[in-house]
Amino acid sequence: MTGSILLAMLSGVCFSVIGIMMRLGQNKNVVPLHISMCMGIAGALYFAFQINWKTWDVPPYVIIMSLCGTVGMIASMIFSKMSLKRGPLSPLWTATNLTFIVVTLYAALMFGEKIALMQGLALAFGIICVIFAANLGDQPKDAESGGKGMRTRLEYAFLLFLVLLGNSFSFLVIKDLGTRMMPGSEIPYIAVYRSHMYFFMYASMALASFLIVKFIDKSKPVSYKWVWGLGSLAAAGSISGMLMLSSVVDKLPASVVFTLNSICCILVACIVSVIAFREKIKAAWWGTIAFGLIAVILANIV
Repeated sequence: MTGSILLAMLSGVCFSVIGIMMRLGQNKNVVPLHISMCMGIAGALYFAFQINWKTWDVPPYVIIMSLCGTVGMIASMIFSKMSLKRGPLSPLWTATNLTFIVVTLYAALMFGEKIALMQGLALAFGIICVIFAANLGDQPKDAESGGKGMRTRLEYAFLLFLVLLGNSFSFLVIKDLGTRMMPGSEIPYIAVYRSHMYFFMYASMALASFLIVKFIDKSKPVSYKWVWGLGSLAAAGSISGMLMLSSVVDKLPASVVFTLNSICCILVACIVSVIAFREKIKAAWWGTIAFGLIAVILANIV
């Protein structure tokens, strides 16, 4: 039990590397799609070597769910960019980091997982932690004016909802395949087809990211050395985090695994932002750290 909890927390630490690399890439015009393209290439190559290609018996359900996870991730990036044209960054950051709520509700509805008192409190404190984290950054001046029309505000709210759903979908896929048993057995899909699932997710993410950044977004980095360098580090964090997350998803309830994952990711990002990026420590920073630690402690009382 302790080992599973530790792996859930470490997966969040690994995922925080992705956000840190994206932050480092801002000054080099390395956009998130550049990072996701590199992550996709590295992940596809890594998991391709884990697959026995001579015996191909992957159920269509695994392939479909894997591709849906990729669609969710890419859609989340697109909707994030659209939402920033209509409103400030802070609510978007909140929507991006509330994925553990969606996964927990999905597990409760689909698989009947009960949310114990301590895990429920961890969820509540986790939400508060995310709200504090959302107020760490400065809002754009044009977002503070309040001069936007009702239609723009409604579009912004709807886009935030889509960002939340899209960003949650890859985790929903991991939870679903980690809990749903294969027909006629007591073995979950992910125990047999984990490498196949990740191969499809990463390969399709690489292809989709490349096509979008090449023909639609057309963002040009200062140098592709930054793309491959930052992308490689982000890929290492992504692959490690995914491996850890999928190894515990069938051992602990979603209210524990994904809450710990999200909160640890936020805490590491907050600490690095102060140490590495010299960002000022605000009251919101202390609130993020305090409520995040409380959420982690409560989630550990299983």
